[in-house]
Amino acid sequence: MRVVIRSGVVLMTDTEIIDAFKSGDELAFALLYGRYKTGIYTYCLKMLLDREEALDAVQDTFLRVYENRSRLLSTPAFRSWLFTIARNQCLNRLRHSGRHVRIEGRDTRLVAAGGTPLSRLEKAERRALVNKHLEMLRPAYREVVILREYHNLSYEEIAAVTRTTVSSVKSRLFKARRRLAASLSNAIKEDKVRVKFGEKAT
Repeated sequence: MRVVIRSGVVLMTDTEIIDAFKSGDELAFALLYGRYKTGIYTYCLKMLLDREEALDAVQDTFLRVYENRSRLLSTPAFRSWLFTIARNQCLNRLRHSGRHVRIEGRDTRLVAAGGTPLSRLEKAERRALVNKHLEMLRPAYREVVILREYHNLSYEEIAAVTRTTVSSVKSRLFKARRRLAASLSNAIKEDKVRVKFGEKAT
């Protein structure tokens, strides 16, 4: 099977592209990279909290995919397999660096182009606040939130990526959401108190 493109549009499903890549079509690999690189980068950045480290992790992730094309799985298993490779790259970097990841407090996604400048700023501030408190979660909790809320992986896919059970994933996600909600609630209350007494909110 070869990649089929008409008028600049790829007329193939992920499964067909994967089959083409396994058959030796180099263009198919470029298409897979184009489809998944942003999601993998977002995941790596939120795990490592360092842009350069995240870019390196993405590069190494797709290098592993290229080198192991014979082991490629069809979707949806391919997606969990890809995130598993990315996860291993992130864990290796955290393990080898021995560093304590710091909070950047910056949003990693582009703000939607629509709306007024003020509305876009408000959206960016809300996202930055959520990201800041997301990064405060312990890694095991932060990871399941990222995979579920940012990448829409199923419980089964997350269990495959994290090498745990579905029940464990659900438990971690419940605890993570509860802690994130409590943390955000406290932050909002503190900001309201500062505004009430004329202090500048940080």
